[in-house]
Amino acid sequence: MSASVSEPDAPGTPVIACSRATLRFTPAMFVDGSGDTGVAGNLSILIGMHLSASVLDHVRRHLAAFHYHHDVVKEFKAQRWADKLSPATQHLLEYLADLTDPGDITTTGNWLDKGRYRAGGGPYLSSPGEAVRFRNYQLRRLLERHRGRRPWGENLDVVIDRWRMNVDQRRNLEDYLRGNFRLRPVIASVTTVDSVYTDPIQVVDIYGRLARRVVLGSASAEESALCARLMELQELTGGLY
Repeated sequence: MSASVSEPDAPGTPVIACSRATLRFTPAMFVDGSGDTGVAGNLSILIGMHLSASVLDHVRRHLAAFHYHHDVVKEFKAQRWADKLSPATQHLLEYLADLTDPGDITTTGNWLDKGRYRAGGGPYLSSPGEAVRFRNYQLRRLLERHRGRRPWGENLDVVIDRWRMNVDQRRNLEDYLRGNFRLRPVIASVTTVDSVYTDPIQVVDIYGRLARRVVLGSASAEESALCARLMELQELTGGLY
């Protein structure tokens, strides 16, 4: 199955296809970054949350209820509770941890300290002009590692924030991932979205904020324990593979 890059409102296979009569779901991996995902800065985190088709509807309902009960009308990251383990954050994340424990959700996170990464031979950090190659390479590394943790079938949709990519950059990313024989079966689709309209991407942003506190050593014991339930974090220290 060939990969395709599509906008959320373009023809193609959506993550969630809705009609008045039915809801149709495909397994999806939602990816977002935290920290400094380009050449600048010192810390970069990239996280992918992989949901099986069987739980996508449950997660959709949970997020809809969360919006209602906590009166959320903007993106999650714009809320006062986004950077702390508040009751709202616990309500959002502990339900997802309960789905992660039995394996219905699998989340993989890679992070890097850019100084150690450069010293270890990590590529694409020598100039600001390499920011797109750096992001694509980090996505590839994340998917390769995730593939070893949770194999996928022939209909996985990888959903990413637009990252301000133009059409050519999206096509290059598609070709880059399609040509990687470590990523098999070929990913069914790579969908670029605006996080404003995509709650699971916003959830991954909250995951990233929690992971950042853990990596920096500022997380509480409760936050560290919740992070360990939600995702498996690993530092990349350089090298092409």
